[in-house]
Amino acid sequence: MRYIPVEVAHAVVGWGTPLALVFAPRHVQNAMANMRQVLGPSADPRQVRRVTLAAFKNYARYMVDLVRLASADPRELVKDVLFDGWERVEAAYAHGRGVVVVGGHVGSWDLGAAVWVARGMGVSTLAGRLEPPEWDARVQRIRERIGMKAIPVDASPRAMLEPLRNGEGLAVLVDRPMSGDEGIPVTFFGRTARVPAGAATLALRAGAAIVPAVIVRRPGNRGYVAHFGEPLLSTPGRRHSPEEVQATMQRIMTWLEGIVRRYPDQWYMFRPMWS
Repeated sequence: MRYIPVEVAHAVVGWGTPLALVFAPRHVQNAMANMRQVLGPSADPRQVRRVTLAAFKNYARYMVDLVRLASADPRELVKDVLFDGWERVEAAYAHGRGVVVVGGHVGSWDLGAAVWVARGMGVSTLAGRLEPPEWDARVQRIRERIGMKAIPVDASPRAMLEPLRNGEGLAVLVDRPMSGDEGIPVTFFGRTARVPAGAATLALRAGAAIVPAVIVRRPGNRGYVAHFGEPLLSTPGRRHSPEEVQATMQRIMTWLEGIVRRYPDQWYMFRPMWS
């Protein structure tokens, strides 16, 4: 995928995705259940299937783009990105306490990190461990090459806070569904979901700004567009209540809901989002 033209690579994985999904029935079932909630109760079942399949195809294209990052110049990649609200990022950094960049499993988050680096800003990311280990090692090498430092999700709070205390960015995907009493409850597409509270907790503890951000593929594969939400500013030097953490996560998830409504075929959630 690194050596053939990108248009050919995208076409190949798009063609092969339906075949691969034969071996992933549970992922398909989960994704369709999530998509029914996103599209609403009046959505035609055929539309649900069509958009779900499109999401899997776009995820395969994201994987192609991730592999190609290993040999790409981030400064060249930026030329294909339109920026919607970059001044909000600048306002967040002007806060002077570091920036927690929050997004979801939408679009191409690794390309987003490359954009950050190309704009001269340091960025670390909270990263879960991928399976199999060989794939995890490859992905982490790619991320390191583009200038992104991966911090394991089971690392110490000190390691997670370090980029913020250095005035840098810490990227976190916030829409990972939690089960039981884990995480924090939020309303997402009209139903209660439980998501990790770490992004809000870290930002409030460090007094950092929070910037919602995603980068998505434009129609017809004509490059990308990066969307940035209004920064959420916290007050350093005081304790924050669980209610403040929950309210902050709700604001983040409400913004993300608007993005998913706009780009449902670029939301890659193949696990049950709602219990």
